[in-house]
Amino acid sequence: MNDDFEAQIKILFDENYEFLKAEGGDVVTEFVRNEAFSQVLQYWKRNRPLIDKITESEVKLTLPGLRTPRKGIPYNLEGVVDIVREGEETWMYDLKTHERAAIESNLDGYKAQLNVYAYIWRGLRGNKLDNTAIISTPLPPALKNAIRSGNGEAIARERAAWDPIIPLGYSEDEIERMIEDFGAVVEAIEDHEFLPPPADRLTAKESKDRNIFAVRVCRNCDIRYSCASFRDYAKSSDRGNQGFRRYLDDYGTENTAEAFIEGNLRDDE
Repeated sequence: MNDDFEAQIKILFDENYEFLKAEGGDVVTEFVRNEAFSQVLQYWKRNRPLIDKITESEVKLTLPGLRTPRKGIPYNLEGVVDIVREGEETWMYDLKTHERAAIESNLDGYKAQLNVYAYIWRGLRGNKLDNTAIISTPLPPALKNAIRSGNGEAIARERAAWDPIIPLGYSEDEIERMIEDFGAVVEAIEDHEFLPPPADRLTAKESKDRNIFAVRVCRNCDIRYSCASFRDYAKSSDRGNQGFRRYLDDYGTENTAEAFIEGNLRDDE
């Protein structure tokens, strides 16, 4: 049965990749693609008991009619969560592509987001809610190393030791401040305030954080490879071409490179 599920997951993964490639013209190298599938497969194996209990998936929550604090720019606050009802309890889960250590070093920020979602779900929709939690989707380093070693026993052991769920609870006491903070971000976006921090800032730690800025913030930014500061950091911090440089400099096979070029050509060219 598990083999059938894994085969189906591979089919769905490949179909999704082809869809994204056709839609956006983006291709990735075989190394990156294999890493991505490994993460998906191990995530499913570790979290299947929770996945099977999800009663509402990708629930869209919207708080409309908001305005930014200084300029009064109108905006809506939206989010997508999963709801699990088990027995007498109802939990709200939010998936993050952030590592557990990064989440735990900045819990207040994650609590703020989940508390707003909880406010929408519980306060505006009138639904029952007992707790909230983050699910950290990246594989821990020990599990990645076990996978690369090919040792089945080590893989099973490290997967069992992996705890991706981080309960946060919820509180509606600071909802107004949280919404104001979101509004400040909206204003920064509208004012085109996109300048990245200097490269040396990326290696700095703030007092409450265990990780440097590049790990806590940049790794979670979808456009980090277009950022000069991050690229400088990545190249200077690489060790033996085993880390970031594989992503930065590996353009794949000749066919992959041609697919990337063709995928990014406009129809009228």
